[in-house]
Amino acid sequence: MTSAMLVGHLRGMPAAMEDATAADLVSLRLDPAGGQMSLPLLTLDEAIFDSNAKAFFSFAASHGLCVFPHLKTSMAPSLARRLLSAGADGVTVADARQAAVLLSHGIKRVMLANQVGGRGAALRLVALLARYPEAELTVFVDSVEGLATLADAWRDRADLPRLGIAVEIGTGRGGVRSRQAAQALIEAVLDTETSGANGLYLEGVAAYEGAAALPGFDAPAVEASIAELLDRLADAAIQARARTDPARSLMVTAGGSAYFDLVVRHLAPLIADLSPARLMLRSGALFFHDHGIYARAMAAMTRRSPDGPSGSFRPALKLWAEVLSRPERGLAILGFGMRDAPVDQGPPVPLELYR
Repeated sequence: MTSAMLVGHLRGMPAAMEDATAADLVSLRLDPAGGQMSLPLLTLDEAIFDSNAKAFFSFAASHGLCVFPHLKTSMAPSLARRLLSAGADGVTVADARQAAVLLSHGIKRVMLANQVGGRGAALRLVALLARYPEAELTVFVDSVEGLATLADAWRDRADLPRLGIAVEIGTGRGGVRSRQAAQALIEAVLDTETSGANGLYLEGVAAYEGAAALPGFDAPAVEASIAELLDRLADAAIQARARTDPARSLMVTAGGSAYFDLVVRHLAPLIADLSPARLMLRSGALFFHDHGIYARAMAAMTRRSPDGPSGSFRPALKLWAEVLSRPERGLAILGFGMRDAPVDQGPPVPLELYR
């Protein structure tokens, strides 16, 4: 990879180095603060990233948790392998396109933490997995219609890997909303599985508690909303256990980067009762952390769970940009935009000024 030719439109490339290779850039030991590199440019502090990973995986190991980090923050296969080496059991993605990226780089254990979609999407997933028969893929399902679509796509396809189904329990996003709907869907998955017509099987139940964090509400209301969702998830797990072979291992998965302590507190005691079972977290953004929303989230987590790892995380990303103009006193215009720093969760935080 280091000998590959680079092209001048890539971010970070110094001027007049269109014929440089990655090895050339490494040998130059370029620094964004030095002024030679084209900006804006996002950099990752590898030591901080590794430190964040060590803190989180130590927490997971101490609680007997599985971790499938969500990779949508970076979608970098090299960082996925870094997390797998540090202790991750697999990876999480948001859609089939992201799954394709990771599968193409030799990563086999992938959770697609979302609904697949209709017939066209199911057939695209079939075409993808036909190229990776050793893949271990899990997808979320929240309706009998969605299940039937996947079952039809998998029918009589001996060239495909088995497809794990996680029944999603939801609030604020996809997912069944009632105990009755969860029970009916669990039974439908098991019926599909025992029909022998395809490779679908019930792997477990799933939720995303971050969607239950009501914007604009105080901490007690948010925690109550999350607890209600996790109660429904636990109930669905109990239903699944009651309807499956006692020797089958079941998966219970939740856990983003802001409220994973509540997930562990709420669900870890259940796992022993469901044994064999595993609690899987899908936290991903916390490996990068930040100076805004996750700094606030970790401060709140420290107040809720002072013995947890929240105080160990540090921001690993930095956006570099040049001052383009100072048209009036007290105003500086910097050369980056919403593609570089989206502001849906708050504006970027100025850190340092060079030269």
